[in-house]
Amino acid sequence: MKLFDVAPRLLAVLGVSLGLVACKDEGIDTGQFAESWPAAVCDAVLACNCDYPNGALLDHCLAQLGVGASSLAEFNGVEGLSFDGVCAQREIDAVGSLGCGVLVPDPDAECKTPCKLWHGPMGTGGTCTSINGYDNCKQGLACSEGVCVNPCAEPDLPNVGQACAIEYGCVEGAWCDGETTPLFPVCAALPGAGSPCVESDFGFLCAEDLLCDMSEVGDPVCAALPGLGDECPDGACAEGLYCETSESPFVCANPPTLGEECPAGFCGLPFVCEDGECIQPRPAVCGYYGGVPDDVGSASIDPDTDTNSASGPDTLDTGGFDTGDLDTGGFDTGVVDTGVETGSDLGDCCVSHDGPGCSDPAVTECVCSQDEVCCIDFWSETCAAEVDIFGCGVCG
Repeated sequence: MKLFDVAPRLLAVLGVSLGLVACKDEGIDTGQFAESWPAAVCDAVLACNCDYPNGALLDHCLAQLGVGASSLAEFNGVEGLSFDGVCAQREIDAVGSLGCGVLVPDPDAECKTPCKLWHGPMGTGGTCTSINGYDNCKQGLACSEGVCVNPCAEPDLPNVGQACAIEYGCVEGAWCDGETTPLFPVCAALPGAGSPCVESDFGFLCAEDLLCDMSEVGDPVCAALPGLGDECPDGACAEGLYCETSESPFVCANPPTLGEECPAGFCGLPFVCEDGECIQPRPAVCGYYGGVPDDVGSASIDPDTDTNSASGPDTLDTGGFDTGDLDTGGFDTGVVDTGVETGSDLGDCCVSHDGPGCSDPAVTECVCSQDEVCCIDFWSETCAAEVDIFGCGVCG
C-alpha cells in the first residue's frame, strides 16, 4: 500500500476515532496501543509529508511501529515494568495535537510530573536504572543520578533573615551570608543593580539577571546584562540574546533565524542549525518513524510507492500550527526514540544525522533529558555539540 493512498485519512479523522478510546477511564491495554499508536503516527507522517532519505511506506511504517510496541511490551513485562493505559492514550492523543508543528520548549511553563507509558515500582529516594529507555521509578517520578525523585518538587530552603547552611544556600534571590556573622550564617538578599557585588566562596554574586561588572577601577558593582550591540566579554547577554564570538570584540546579538548562518551552532527557536545554516525543523511527528531502512535503498523502491516527496525545510507548511504555545497534554517526549521507533539505524552521537537519537543509548538519554528536540526531530549539529556541553560524552 502506498502512503499517499490513504490521504483522506487525515488527523481530523484520527482525533475522532481516538476520542472514543479515550472515554475509557482505565485507558487502553498494550494490544490496543500497538494498534492505535502506529496508526496515529503513520497517518500523521502522511499528513505532514515527512521526508526520509529512502522514502516511506505505510505498510512498513505500521509494521515497524507495531512490532516495536509489541516487542517492548514483552521485554518490559519480563523486566518488571508496568504499563499505564491512561498515559498511553495521552501519547496517542498528543500526536493529533502536534499537527505538523515542532515542539518549542517553554522555560516558563509550569512543571508537570511525567505520565509514563511504562513505569516501575521504585518510590521516592529509591535506586533507579534505565530499562529499554524507561526508568523503573513509580508513575510521576523520574530517575535523576540513579535516584527516583519528583521532578517538580522544590526544596524548602530558608528565606531572607533565617539561619542557613553555606553549602546548601537559600531561596531564590538570596544567598547564605557567612561573612557578616561567620558563626551563624543568615540568608541575605542578593544585591541589585548599582550595589557592590557580594564576594563569596562561589565567586561574585548579584541578583538574578544581573552580572558583576569588574571592568571599572574599584569595587565590582552589579549591573544589567549587556543588551543588543553591547560588548559581552564574559559571554553573558540579556534574555533573548546571545554573545557573538566570531568577531572581536564580542557583542550581544539576536540569535540567527531562518536562512541565516549559525556559526555558534544554534538558532532562535524554533529553527535548528544544520550545515551552518538555520533551517525549519521537520514536523515533530516525523521523528517517530525512520523511513525505509538504508539496506533497502531508494533505488529498489518503485517510484509509484516512493513517498519521499516532502516539500523540504524552505517550503514546509505547518498548517498554521502555533509553535510558541504547544500543549502536548503530558506527552512524554523523552522516550519516543528508545521505546517505539525502530525504523532505522541510529547514527554517530558526535555527528548530525537524520532521525532522532544516536547509537549510544546512555548518551541519547543524557542529551534528550535536557534537549528533548534531539529525540523528537533529528540529531542536529546542536545535539552533537551538546554531548560535550552537557557532559554526556566526549566528541571534541
